[in-house]
Amino acid sequence: MKSSSPPRKVLSSILLLPLLLLLLFCLLSAGAQSPDINPLTGKEFTERELEQLRLERLGYRFTENGVEVKRGFGRGNDYTQKYYKTDLLWVEDFVEKDPNIIRKPTPSNRGGGYRNWKKFDKGPTHFTKRNGHASTVYRCPNAPGVDSNSMCLWMTGGRSEDYQGFDLEFTRRNADVFFSADGETWSQILNLQGDYVDGIGNFNAKFEGNRDVAPWYSRFGHSLNSLDANGDGVEDAMVMVGGFSPEASNDVWITADGSTWAFDGYAPFTARAWHATSIFRGQLYVIGGSPLTNDVWTGNLTMKSGFNCAVGVQDTPSWSTKASCLETYSVDPDTGFSTGYNMTMVWQQKVKHMDSANPFSPRSGHCLITQLRRDNWNSTDTSMTDRMFLIGGFASWPADDPRYDAERSRNDIYETLDGKNWTKLEPPFEEETQTQPMSMPWAARAWHGCATLHDPQRRHVDLSEAAQYDYEYYSDFDGEIGNQVMHPKMFIVGGGYIGSKRNHVVRKMEAYVDMWYSRDGISWTKVHYQEGKGASLFTSQEWSQTSVEDVDVFIGKWGFSMEVFNRTEDLNLDQVENSEPLNFDFAGTMEPNVDELGVKEIPPYAKYWRPVSGFVNRTEQNIPGLFIIGGDTVDNGGLVNDVFSSQSGIFCEKGGEACSNRGVCGPGVMGCICQDLEYIGEYCDRKNEDYRSAAFVAYLGWINVAVTIA
Repeated sequence: MKSSSPPRKVLSSILLLPLLLLLLFCLLSAGAQSPDINPLTGKEFTERELEQLRLERLGYRFTENGVEVKRGFGRGNDYTQKYYKTDLLWVEDFVEKDPNIIRKPTPSNRGGGYRNWKKFDKGPTHFTKRNGHASTVYRCPNAPGVDSNSMCLWMTGGRSEDYQGFDLEFTRRNADVFFSADGETWSQILNLQGDYVDGIGNFNAKFEGNRDVAPWYSRFGHSLNSLDANGDGVEDAMVMVGGFSPEASNDVWITADGSTWAFDGYAPFTARAWHATSIFRGQLYVIGGSPLTNDVWTGNLTMKSGFNCAVGVQDTPSWSTKASCLETYSVDPDTGFSTGYNMTMVWQQKVKHMDSANPFSPRSGHCLITQLRRDNWNSTDTSMTDRMFLIGGFASWPADDPRYDAERSRNDIYETLDGKNWTKLEPPFEEETQTQPMSMPWAARAWHGCATLHDPQRRHVDLSEAAQYDYEYYSDFDGEIGNQVMHPKMFIVGGGYIGSKRNHVVRKMEAYVDMWYSRDGISWTKVHYQEGKGASLFTSQEWSQTSVEDVDVFIGKWGFSMEVFNRTEDLNLDQVENSEPLNFDFAGTMEPNVDELGVKEIPPYAKYWRPVSGFVNRTEQNIPGLFIIGGDTVDNGGLVNDVFSSQSGIFCEKGGEACSNRGVCGPGVMGCICQDLEYIGEYCDRKNEDYRSAAFVAYLGWINVAVTIA
């Protein structure tokens, strides 16, 4: 009798069952913990190998001695035009050489932090200590050693210590004009000219031979802005408005070169000082001021009515290009009186004082900033919206208004898309505590600084390259990452509190040493680290450091001006500030070659490299940054004439930690380079979804081989 045997299919299934169980076990094991063994070497993955796996999955290819090396773990032959070299300058070596590394430990960064601000040495013609001055960025004058085609920082007036003026009277108000091509070396305009007319300015100064006094009255709390008169995208003049001179004023002055100042009459709005100004949608906005008001005005710099140029006539295609005609200062040959420039300010009211539709209270010492924002980075729609934000200030409704809640500094913020309709922004709901905060997280303040930092070629893109890198390479991990990291950051810095506070009145300014940023005006993030108080106060915001009785201390500051201006930095540490564009980046955690003696071999031509399209081709002489000029300190401090420029640290520090203590801070605007491979993001604070999967893919490959053999 024949013995029965199982069918061939059943036998195959029985034999395959152990392999399937083995496969299931491997999958569960790989999912339960991060694989440690490199299947190609049989040894644990090294940090370098893990970094190579991660980068190869992102599309990089590796070259050693000019020959491409395939590691076998990535996207196969699907490579893009991206390279990742292994002979790059090592991160740790850069850290040792970088002058921006501060070796002072703090509790949040025991190894030392990164410099946020650099203080310039004072030159021989530096301006006197002051606050309440006004500044702007405008083209440089025709002066020895200065390129008149480049841009300069300009500063006018301000309140200083007592001095004896041209009229032998003692005063604290100034009528001087300074400029600087780099923020460090300042020069005073000594050949001031213009409308020295009795009744509108310093008439007597014209005959004293002292031409370092401007024709306008000495003042502080005024504004200074650069405006385009003919729509060609180039500013044609600086416009100065209002201020205490000594009473609040509404006079308007125009200059095309910083030396010759023309009186442009009185603005139709009430006299004011400590108002806020900004250029929004091509117009100058003047909002609020002291005496407290909440009206909104716009001004346009235009060609005078009936103007006839020798080389172009109004209403013809050629006239708008004749900037030189607009900037000509003329004097009537018959009367000897000035006819000023061929351009003037035209004013229009947007919102009336105490308009019922206006949500913000009358105020002064507030600030205005603008931000161009792409509506949605997660959509193919590339439409953009220009916005303006009003931040803080010393404010109060009138005492007889039912909304009156005392005169004091504020921490509110308002947004507008058209300059007329304003919306108060509320802080986001706190999920953890299930509460709605009553105000923004930063302390109420006035006379502070605020500015927006954006890519110079793309005003709607954040300046930080780490943010751009985060969006380009990791947006598939988080669909919202574009809206989280690509909108340009808006910064607020310092300022002070005065006025009613709970059950008492603060009569002496309490100033701050902090810095905050936001991409939407709603969610704000603290940048700085701060500890201690009084003489033991420490903060990572070096702009607040000053000398009191020959001792360096950190102390709050208010009444300064803050501008976005280009700075210089030796990005690649070759001891030369190159004017040619550089294209380089960090080499992550890749190690350099080591010679026979064990010394790290770093070729002099070695450069960093993080190849992301769209990054700015940087020169070491044109790096956008923030500049803080002068101001007033509190407690035992006083007026200062310090100038600080922001450094690389402001792009890396968040909540007092540099790169979440998981990376290094690159030079310039490079931002964080994450070294802890489990974390990615602009600040190395998001889990890297691809970190484990790189090794996991290797394991899947090994399992696939095992199954195939079986």
